[in-house]
Order: sequence, then C-alpha cells, then structure tokens
Amino acid sequence: MTKYILFASGGNDSVALVAYAKRQMLKNVTVSYSNTGWASPSWPKRIAAFRSYVESIGYSFVEVMSDGFEELVRRKKGFPANKPKFCTYELKIRPAMQWMEIFDPRAEAVCMVGVRREESNARSNWPLWSYDDEAHGGRDLWSPLAGYTAAERDLLVGDTPMPILPHRSRECSPCVNSNRADFRMLPVSDIEKVMALESEIGKPMFRAARFMGANGINEVMRWAWSEHGKFLPEVEDCDSGFCGG
Repeated sequence: MTKYILFASGGNDSVALVAYAKRQMLKNVTVSYSNTGWASPSWPKRIAAFRSYVESIGYSFVEVMSDGFEELVRRKKGFPANKPKFCTYELKIRPAMQWMEIFDPRAEAVCMVGVRREESNARSNWPLWSYDDEAHGGRDLWSPLAGYTAAERDLLVGDTPMPILPHRSRECSPCVNSNRADFRMLPVSDIEKVMALESEIGKPMFRAARFMGANGINEVMRWAWSEHGKFLPEVEDCDSGFCGG
C-alpha cells in the first residue's frame, strides 16, 4: 500500500524531493508525473531518465494523463490567463484527483510536493504542512523543501544521477507565467508550436499588457530579448480585445 504520493514535474525541485524521500528512508512511495501534453520536445527524455532513477531506488512511478493543453485551448476557444489558471486545474489537479480516487480511495496517503518558499513572492509563506488539503482530495500535504535554498536543493539533486537544469521544468513549455529569462531559453520548437496554436485559435497566448504591448509569440520574443523598458511593439494600438490583463 502506498504511504506517500510525491507529485513531481521532473525539474530540479522534483528530483530533490525524491532524493529527500530516499534520504529519509521513506517506504511505500509512488511518484506521480502529470502529462500536460504541452511539454518541450526534449522533456520526455528527461522524464524517462527521471523514471529510471525513481524505480532504481525502489519507488513506483505513475504518469497521469490529461486531455492535453492544445485540446483544452481548443475547447475553451482561448488561452488561460495568469489568474485563474484553468490549465492547472484541468491538466494537473483534476486528473490527479481522479487518479487518486482509484489509487488511494480511502485518502490514507500523505501527498508531497517540492515547493520552496524561495521560488517566488507568491510562495514565500508556503506551509510545511497543509492538513486535509482540498486540492489533494482531503489528504495531508507535506512540503519538506519549503525552507530550502536553491543551493541546498542542488545538494540533494547531487545525490542522484539527474543533471541540474539551468531552467525550470519544461512539463508545460512555455507556461502562461513565463518571464523574460524563461523566454530567452525557450527552444525554437516551442516557439513554433505556440505560433501554430495562436494561428489556429486566432488569439495570442500571452496578454500584451504584461509585455509592453507585445502581441503574439513573435513580438513577445522580441520583448524578451530587448533591454528592460526599451521594447516597442510593431503595432502600438492593439484592438484585439485580449490586452486587458
């Protein structure tokens, strides 16, 4: 019987979380990876290596499938805004909840995530424990790395065969919350898939108001490579109706 369910994306924090569980000698562990259908083309190779590591230390690995980001955007006839992020619920939370209802019907397992307070202001007060967590089906949620720095996390990753990535997880690439640094490391293949989906939907993935008027992925990329405050969009007045933030 599984005692712990670790939700992992395959990024540095996820790898560190598994390494932490191993260091603490936790038993009966299942690692759950949510397939969003929007991963970078290189990400399946990373996940395959991650799965091999997880299974090599005696843990189970489960890939939870979703309808996929592109299908979700087609159904909604638009891209998700920053808040509320319907993509998070539809691609990760809801499929995970459905899987847990079958896998852990009595809600006895403890869920674990690799969230760190250092990641962002939004997570600066993230609790070590959240009891009866709604997003995890009433199970207790443990975030043992909440107080860890990036350096401390990297020491845990160093206990594994997984290389430390210079970027965040690419399980969703690009993410609607991508920043300038994320865009600058975005593979060409990911830019091209956004272009194709924007053309199909007829709407931009990223809100122009967040990027000094940049409308569409090509302009967002020009914004990303411009100096702070120096970007000027090719068209100053956007009347698409999707620039309201």
